[in-house]
Amino acid sequence: MNVPWEGNKCILCFLERELCEEHLIPESLGGKLTCNFLCRPCNSNIGHSFEAKANSDPSILLAVSNLRNHIPILAKTISESHPHLGRSKSGVIEGYFKNNEFKVKSKKLKNNSLIQTTDIARKSIKKILQKSGVEKAKEESAIKKFDASPENVKLEISPGFEVIKWPLQKIELDLSKGKLMNLLIPVKTAFEFLALDIGEVIYNKSPQLQEIRDCLIKQEINDEAVKVERLSSGEYVPMHGIIVERNNPYSIVQVRLFGWLAFKVHFLKIAIEGERFVYTHKLDTGDESVCIVK
Repeated sequence: MNVPWEGNKCILCFLERELCEEHLIPESLGGKLTCNFLCRPCNSNIGHSFEAKANSDPSILLAVSNLRNHIPILAKTISESHPHLGRSKSGVIEGYFKNNEFKVKSKKLKNNSLIQTTDIARKSIKKILQKSGVEKAKEESAIKKFDASPENVKLEISPGFEVIKWPLQKIELDLSKGKLMNLLIPVKTAFEFLALDIGEVIYNKSPQLQEIRDCLIKQEINDEAVKVERLSSGEYVPMHGIIVERNNPYSIVQVRLFGWLAFKVHFLKIAIEGERFVYTHKLDTGDESVCIVK
């Protein structure tokens, strides 16, 4: 859904530049609600800085993992871009997905042993044996032993050269590599949704609105102007949502991701009167809706 915008200036820097499409909820998270109210430099600055790693949040990864049957394409896109762990009887190895295939991350341990995929390990063995001056016949014999070696058994294929083949029993996300979402992301989403709510009033140069713009431009939250609560519900749902809540006594915008993870953005010095809007995006069907909440 692209919401029409009447203004001709960027809502952040106020410069009259060509305005480009901006996703209120990051596109990397499956967001579809857009509006052309940011200039390209501001859009790029946000996208390449704090918004770029939105999908590495462990809560997001858990959500898409639990919703995999409902949103298989999005879940695959998000999860496969993140580090994974391969578990076997002999140990745990780090890896990643490429072209739908799990690739082991080559690693050298403190005891000088190597962890590699079978095909790469085979090449490494040949290279090491050749460098050590092993006769061709012995090199070929070692490779044959390697190819025929049983799984989960340490086998000497050449004097001083041992191998273990680890068949993977389970591949899972490595949540230890994740990082909590930068709170500037829900602040950005909430500010942009307010812009859709109040229209060109967002260009008002009041100190209260300028403080929020400065947070996004300078990429630093001003605790006196905005507060963000990170919350969660008890259920994963294939949906995103944004709602402007009642003034209490200031404006609050709630951003909900995958039904489960929510952020309440408190604009501590802003009170918006009038109608309140709620946006819903069903990720499994692609349906979007906007309605007025009285």
